[in-house]
Amino acid sequence: MTRQAASYRKGRVLLAGDAAHVHSPIGGQGLNTGVQDAVNLGWKLAQVVGGTSPEGLLDTYHAERHPVAARVLRNTMAQTALTRRDDRVDALRDTMSELLSMDEPRKRIAGISAAWTSATTSGTHTRCSGAGCPTWS
Repeated sequence: MTRQAASYRKGRVLLAGDAAHVHSPIGGQGLNTGVQDAVNLGWKLAQVVGGTSPEGLLDTYHAERHPVAARVLRNTMAQTALTRRDDRVDALRDTMSELLSMDEPRKRIAGISAAWTSATTSGTHTRCSGAGCPTWS
């Protein structure tokens, strides 16, 4: 089963982790995504509760985390599909393995992944300013 909440916030109710998205546990990606949800939401809640930031800061949580989880869900659906055993999936798995062993496709896929990671982390990073923000190493 793969499901994602349409909205991560409705008034005072905020969803994170398994409450916001569920999918196959392949690769442990859900745990990592849920922890990242909690970090993103945690510092924002602290800023709002502490009066450092307006409540509108909480509205950025959905915009930042929903697309990340949607991508993880698509990735785990693809991984789940590749675990099936039939001739078509075996052919697909062999073709993908061959492509990923070639320099150019591997570099292209790595470049897309790096650009996506940079965009998602910088999106979170640019909305935070001041002493209450997390630092990334």
